[in-house]
Amino acid sequence: MSIRSLDLDVAIYRDRVQVTDRSTGAFADQRADYPFSEGTNLIAHPRFLEDTIVRAIRQILQGGFSLKSPVAHVVSTELPLSPSQREIVADALREAGMREIVFEL
Repeated sequence: MSIRSLDLDVAIYRDRVQVTDRSTGAFADQRADYPFSEGTNLIAHPRFLEDTIVRAIRQILQGGFSLKSPVAHVVSTELPLSPSQREIVADALREAGMREIVFEL
C-alpha cells in the first residue's frame, strides 16, 4: 500500500455534498442528515455543511493517505457563492481537516 496525499474535488448542492478523491477516483454522494440549505441560501447552517462534508470524506477514505497537506478543490456549487459563503465553505473544509482550499468555480 502506498501513502498518498489527500486531494479532493468537492461539489456542494442543496443539502448534498459530492466528494471525489483525485488520486483514486473514489466518489461519495452524501445527503445531509440535517439540512444546511434554506430557501435561496445554499449554506444557511454551516455546522450541518461541515458534518455532511466529514461524512462524505469518510466514505471515500481507503488505504493509506497523508494529512500533511490535504487539498480540497471546490469545483461546483448549485448556486453562486457570495464572498461570505466562500468563507463559510472554506471554514467547514478546514474544520474537516483540509489545509488548502482552492475554489475552481
